[in-house]
Amino acid sequence: MNRRNKHRRSQRKIFIGIGYPLLVVAAFCTMVPLLWLLSSSFKTADEVFAVPIRWFPKLPPRVTSSPYIVNSAYPKIKKPASVDPDVWKNLQPELEQVIWKNVQKHIAENSQLITSNFSQNLQTEVTKGAWQQHVATLPTEVWDGTTASIVNEVENSIIPETVETIWGSVYRQVTLGTIEIEDIEFNRMEVESVKWAADSITLQQILDPDLPEPITALSYNYQSKNDVRLTTTISSPIPINRIRRIILPVRGDASYHHLSLAVSVNGTTYQPTHPFVLDTALPEDTVWRLHGIPGELESSHIPMQQFVSKQELLKSEAPLPDTESKLLLQLTIHRPAYLSIVWNKLTSNYRNLWKAVPYNQYFINSVFIATASTLLTLFFCSLGGYAFAKYQFRGKTILFGILLASMMVPFQVLLVPLFGLMYDIGWLNSYKAIIIPFSVGAFGVFLMRQFIVTIPSELLDAARIDGCSEFGIYYRIVLPIIKPALGALTIYSFLSSWNGYLWPLIVLRDEAKYTLPIGLANLVGIYRQDYGMLMAGTLLSLLPIVILFLAMQREFVQGITLGSVKE
Repeated sequence: MNRRNKHRRSQRKIFIGIGYPLLVVAAFCTMVPLLWLLSSSFKTADEVFAVPIRWFPKLPPRVTSSPYIVNSAYPKIKKPASVDPDVWKNLQPELEQVIWKNVQKHIAENSQLITSNFSQNLQTEVTKGAWQQHVATLPTEVWDGTTASIVNEVENSIIPETVETIWGSVYRQVTLGTIEIEDIEFNRMEVESVKWAADSITLQQILDPDLPEPITALSYNYQSKNDVRLTTTISSPIPINRIRRIILPVRGDASYHHLSLAVSVNGTTYQPTHPFVLDTALPEDTVWRLHGIPGELESSHIPMQQFVSKQELLKSEAPLPDTESKLLLQLTIHRPAYLSIVWNKLTSNYRNLWKAVPYNQYFINSVFIATASTLLTLFFCSLGGYAFAKYQFRGKTILFGILLASMMVPFQVLLVPLFGLMYDIGWLNSYKAIIIPFSVGAFGVFLMRQFIVTIPSELLDAARIDGCSEFGIYYRIVLPIIKPALGALTIYSFLSSWNGYLWPLIVLRDEAKYTLPIGLANLVGIYRQDYGMLMAGTLLSLLPIVILFLAMQREFVQGITLGSVKE
């Protein structure tokens, strides 16, 4: 007996010493996708596609002046495996010199990339980018040639299009485009020859016939204050009370500084309710709305509030005449506290998500469809399981066999005939086509039947003797007993409906009726790849499932363990 106990204790120690660490490793591996999803929801597009992989989001830089150079935007130049180390010592400087020479030539040919400060840091970062984009992908046999042939191959690999991409990743500068004014009737007019004035900002007007519009490049430095301002006066053929929007194209510097536009005329000033955050280095149209109600796809527009001076209040409130007026524009670039910059950076995907797609509408649609589908599934499957478990009727065994056999039929086989049926009865582009066909599932009926069959029939007969109706027996006796099974089926059904993608994509035509999986999938396409926002939206879509599981946790655990312990 003592030997047996010692053997059991030794086995238990071995299991604890080996089994527990394995369980921890398995749990960690299971959590890796969720952790990656959480981390990617805070990343920018550059960090999502970073090479090598960046596991955690990078904190934004402390930018005190612009333009500035992004350090470590590309990895360091590495020696190709087939090149001898002694040869590489002399070959690397020569290749870097050739790469920079070709990059300079392409920069000189593109007026948008001209800068007066070719620092050593800029040269190093651009060279690393050109190496990563071009040279690192050259075939292996290139490095087996002579030094002259290698230099020639590297020189021919540099192309202008990629140089512009590398430049945008390394050199950050704020640029302004041509201002457009839109009236309340949606007519747009360009404002030509805008000249900005500023005391503490260096302005560079880029006029190139090859460019579609002139560009104003800004160079500023925060020294004793956190605000820099530009002003200009433009002639508007549209009176201020008929201007709907002012569109100002801006290419940011990814500094997360705040940009605000104020419009003044005749003592009346329009100020934005919130600033525009320079969170990317991509060109964007900043839209400042003075009048009118925004449309469904205009949630990113910044509304402006009207402030009238006291002198103007004493004047007549007659409307402005339909003549050309002078508008004073004041552009302010504000540097907020660094904690605010970090917050703006980490939440940019979540804020932009609501601007890019009607996320609230997608969320409400998914909640409605999943809830309705789950309730119908619980009702009909429990009724069907009750009938198969406690009623005797002709053909019961055959029908139950057919029901089980239907579980082996893939949904893709039923896709075309089901679509034809929905078309014939006029249910396309409606929620009925998503909810009703799947309100009864073979798995749900089978699950309910297996639970209900364990209920003693004598309990039901006693209820009948007491005068309880058949539906009363189902409602008052059966349903309370099978609550664990209903909890398990609730989670299964809700999760299946919530994650449904293929059938809603085929049935729904109106974007206002899209569910979350379809709406989020539209963030990634041929001309659009917003993986950061996709991760943010996916993470938010997990909240209803987590809440449901926490609410039904006790019933779910009882449902999957019922019958596993012999009493």
